[in-house]
Amino acid sequence: MEAVFLFAHGVGITLVGIGIWTAVEKVYVSLVIGDSLFRAASYLIICVGAITIIVCVVGLLGVLKEKTKWLWVYLGLLVFCCCVLITSAILAIVFKGEVESVMVENMRRSLINKYGQDSEVTDAWDQLQSQLGCCAVSETAIGSSVLFNYPYVDDTSPMSSKEKARQDSWPIFKRTEFFRGQLSIAVNERKYVPKSCCTYDSKIGDYVNLRSCQYFSLGPPTNYEMKLKNEYLYYDGCYSKARSLMLNQSDIIVAMGFVFGIIMIAGMVLTFLVIKALRADEEDKLKEMRRPENRDASLDLL
Repeated sequence: MEAVFLFAHGVGITLVGIGIWTAVEKVYVSLVIGDSLFRAASYLIICVGAITIIVCVVGLLGVLKEKTKWLWVYLGLLVFCCCVLITSAILAIVFKGEVESVMVENMRRSLINKYGQDSEVTDAWDQLQSQLGCCAVSETAIGSSVLFNYPYVDDTSPMSSKEKARQDSWPIFKRTEFFRGQLSIAVNERKYVPKSCCTYDSKIGDYVNLRSCQYFSLGPPTNYEMKLKNEYLYYDGCYSKARSLMLNQSDIIVAMGFVFGIIMIAGMVLTFLVIKALRADEEDKLKEMRRPENRDASLDLL
């Protein structure tokens, strides 16, 4: 039975490790898409892992000391952990359903309303764009949005059909505080996209051509009439890449929640059997002490 508790202890450490990895490395996407369910599921897994580690100590002490009360406490806590773990998996499933319906509009709103103003959201967008090699929401507009009915922060509006078709891409930054902060400088000195939208060469440890990426008179992100491609600018939008990333992470949380939940249920069954066996031993000892010969022996000793 001790081996079972050691295994459960390992499960707890695994849950904490995966939960921390998800929260630290991937949860920034939650800020970009404006959904906290994925973050909540990650933190719940960390809590369950930490509680499981503590619970295993309680269970191990109960077995070593053969105290059924300790094992009942262990069983109760195990039920609690199992419920929380399955809740995390359900949250991840709900998140997968929501991400399909509201992700695009949430990304637009977080970018337009918070980029360049909210440092946490700005950093999250920069991290997403740099790590996934993408820029803005989508290379081409994904449907219409009321957010696009307003002019840019410099009081201009999309001039051509080509620029209107790119509203989910580079022009969206002209609706942010990031661009508003540059209105006092000359047009040809402005940065039309943040540097996280620019190609980065890991060999040299620097951006390939930051100036041409952020301002290019013969093509995007400045000129939408010219057909020249800007080799230093990311063209892919972040929606499809972030969506794939989040769905994959959600699948991991769902699988982990249900698999470890089943393991915990098996642990509950084993714990119940141990409690039953200990109770049977206690009853046998009481019966043994109540036998006439044992009573007489006790009286002789007195």
